[in-house]
Amino acid sequence: MAKPKGDGTRPKTSLGIEKGFYWSNNTDNTNAVSSLATICGAGGRPGQVVGRFGGHQRGGTSGGGYPRNKSAQKRPGRRRQALDCDRYFYSGNTRFAHVVGTTWIQAMCGSGGLNAKFEELVSNNPRQVRSFDKAEIVETLKKRMDSGGTVVLNQEIYLRDPIGSRFADIVLPAATWGEEDFVRANGERRIRLYSKFYDAPGDSKPDWWIFAQLGKKMGFDGFDWKNSNEVCEESSRFSRGNRKAYHMIKVAAHKEGKTLHEKLRELGTEGIQGPAFYNYNTGELLGTIRLHDTTMSHEQMVAEGRTQGANMVNKKGTHFNSQTGKVNIQKHPWSLFSDYWAWMKPKDDELWHTNGRINEIWQSGFDDVDRRAYISQRWPENWTEIHPDDATKRGIESGDQVLLYSDRVPNFKQTIKGVHGKDFNFAELLKNDWIELDKAAVTAVAIVTPHVKKGTMYSYFINTAQPSNALQGRVPDQISGNYNYKMGVARVKKIGESKYKSEFRSMSFAPRNVV
Repeated sequence: MAKPKGDGTRPKTSLGIEKGFYWSNNTDNTNAVSSLATICGAGGRPGQVVGRFGGHQRGGTSGGGYPRNKSAQKRPGRRRQALDCDRYFYSGNTRFAHVVGTTWIQAMCGSGGLNAKFEELVSNNPRQVRSFDKAEIVETLKKRMDSGGTVVLNQEIYLRDPIGSRFADIVLPAATWGEEDFVRANGERRIRLYSKFYDAPGDSKPDWWIFAQLGKKMGFDGFDWKNSNEVCEESSRFSRGNRKAYHMIKVAAHKEGKTLHEKLRELGTEGIQGPAFYNYNTGELLGTIRLHDTTMSHEQMVAEGRTQGANMVNKKGTHFNSQTGKVNIQKHPWSLFSDYWAWMKPKDDELWHTNGRINEIWQSGFDDVDRRAYISQRWPENWTEIHPDDATKRGIESGDQVLLYSDRVPNFKQTIKGVHGKDFNFAELLKNDWIELDKAAVTAVAIVTPHVKKGTMYSYFINTAQPSNALQGRVPDQISGNYNYKMGVARVKKIGESKYKSEFRSMSFAPRNVV
């Protein structure tokens, strides 16, 4: 893949990874892939790219700057890490949790222990609302926070269990896509307008409206937006310089007497790839096909008008964010991860347990399960795939109801300030009593199939009734701070037969590797 051809040119090699690859051993795996791509000449050239498979929506621009220097977590030396909300909550420091658009508990590693902590800090706190009087309700919630408990506000389009239906003290129903005009960018930085085509149900309001009311209630200025276009236009200037910059779309729109949303509506479903540029001479909007484009010269950028007026040229448009502008080969020492892997490695009759998405429920249950009966029929319960040799050894057949359980789910229970270089190594965390071992158990329907590796089970990751993330260790990558979602161990045993074993109305057991 890397060897130059006879004329000295490189072969057109591209590398793609499935995102589960970097949700375990996050830093090492990410650096290893980027290094392999660098060696092969992939990245920033036509036909020579490196990226992740899939096209998730990636949002637009971030909110206010995070005060990193206030984070409770500190790397050895002076560097602080972004706040780990799970760990900060688990250690009892979160007084008020505003949860927006996420199935917080089941989506996270060690979700069983996280659920138990919600029970402790929210449901089991004696300061519970037992009145319809507003002043009394407010006073009760304040007393809970003052006593060390947590008050939960859930802002969602559906009332999710348990974060919304059991733990939320305040529920704010939100509008979703199709119920409000809004702008998003996908994984290839393609910026598009998603137009409203339906009124939001009941009292549901767009997120921007909810935040505006909260901001004004808290006494802040600048929240007087009248519609989502005003929010988008105000935020556009803060996008300048980032990889999805859309400020120049607003500039172009205003030159034509239009709003930013109106201009994007003209661009249709194709949209435009950020960062966007505007040629003041021709009135043309220009997108960016690829970042780190080493084939684009400064002369070409000038000729296309990308350096004029309010256009902002970012280094990563044509180079990499290194001192030389060239890509660096990143270190990926196994020593960062080896002690955690050695401890997690299956023992006795344990198997590796990993999990992920399935195509039919790609949006993690957003609309797919709640509103599409044929998907609920296809996947009515959680399941786990197991290799035939492992299944035979345990007397398990496809359609059997099985119990996946573990008594050693590691949980990094506290935010800490590291002093020495090895303080965040797993062995050191274990020795210093920063790791708590939780128990977890979930049920699933067995699917015996040879396309999973022997010694490994694979489950759907966010079945809200039986979340397999409960079995995954809650120990984040010590460099990136991301969790190793795909890494857990479990024992498995048959507890009976599911009805799907003898009824054929739902849940096929045909191998999913056959396309």
